[in-house]
Amino acid sequence: SSDVCSSDLEGNALFGTDKMAWRFVCPVCKHVAAARDWQAAGAPAGAIAFSCVGRWLPHAREAFSREGKGPCNYAGGGLFKLNPLFVTASDGAEHQLFEFDKTGVA
Repeated sequence: SSDVCSSDLEGNALFGTDKMAWRFVCPVCKHVAAARDWQAAGAPAGAIAFSCVGRWLPHAREAFSREGKGPCNYAGGGLFKLNPLFVTASDGAEHQLFEFDKTGVA
């Protein structure tokens, strides 16, 4: 997307301008994934930082189960909208997204 908003500025500051390297944290299972991980899993571009990458991987754990490791099948557009970041794109559209992964970032 060519939209420039405050999340773009933060992402650039944290990870550089290669958006595929930007990392996000699932609000449910806390799995950290880079945008390229969604792409590699075959997820549509709109799923990046919106639904857990586990939705496109085999053997993802149930989102609200405490059992299992790895990414879960949480969907950002489901009944429970837990995505903590509210972003307004330059076209005025509002999106709820995952937070950036800030672990290990100076």
